[in-house]
Amino acid sequence: MTISEGSSSDTLAHPISDRHTIRNDCFEATFQPLAGGRMLRLRHVGHGDLLVPLHDTSFDPVKWPKAGAFPLFPFHNRLRGAAFKHDGRLIRLKPNAANGADVMHGPAHRRAWIVTEKGADFIEMALAYRADDEWPFDFTATQRFELHAEHLSIGLSLTNTSGAPMPGGIGWHPYFKPPRDGVVMTDAASRWEPAGPKGLPERTARYGSTGGNSIEIDSTRHFSDWTEASAWIGDGARITLSGSPRLSCLVVHWRTEYLCLEPASHVSGAFAALPEPSPETGLCLLAPGETLAGIARLSVDRP
Repeated sequence: MTISEGSSSDTLAHPISDRHTIRNDCFEATFQPLAGGRMLRLRHVGHGDLLVPLHDTSFDPVKWPKAGAFPLFPFHNRLRGAAFKHDGRLIRLKPNAANGADVMHGPAHRRAWIVTEKGADFIEMALAYRADDEWPFDFTATQRFELHAEHLSIGLSLTNTSGAPMPGGIGWHPYFKPPRDGVVMTDAASRWEPAGPKGLPERTARYGSTGGNSIEIDSTRHFSDWTEASAWIGDGARITLSGSPRLSCLVVHWRTEYLCLEPASHVSGAFAALPEPSPETGLCLLAPGETLAGIARLSVDRP
């Protein structure tokens, strides 16, 4: 199927008829591809809404609502100064108006995606990005969501379709309902500071194989080398998120109104290490035609 070219706009306002819903006996998920490839809602048969539902998709794309879930391509978190070094030059990006001189979470969630494949319990969306002032390389991104008996599978892939090597990564940014018991856990083996003393990401702690790190409310924590993260959210649903080896990093962002468990391929701040990315940060230099792909899995215990 031909993938249409992504385009930028000042607002993401689209009719409700552009929404797509998939379901099985356990889950129901609703998407708005034109609103940045977003998942608007995720419901469980025994627990209701797992995400903070996003009802209105008419919003300024640089001031996105803290609800639903959106894709992170070709990078995640904050790119300070909206610039990075690559191929012997300093590349400057258009800053997000809501983030001062910085950019956040890449441009893909501010572009219209299209549905390339859909069934009763799965959907695939794609974005063919053309280089502009928000990202200077062409790429194709895909998201594939599949509902299973006890879990949701989130497949992410990024392909460099430009004619030159491109730094890049993948990730997913959900806004879960907040924990009721005040506990969020992960078994991550490493914790990071996105901007250490030299402005580079720095590993600040190494944990034993048993992990079991509790995260505090009103905090943001950056991890790598994780197997799973879990929390009791909403009315008591126990969710567990895991990632494949290419999604080796995790951001936990917890506020009173929501909980973000964000699987990603590289640590926050990794672009500061360019032009030579450190392998331990997970950031890739994709050759023309090369693809980076990973799968996250969200499981929910039945009540």
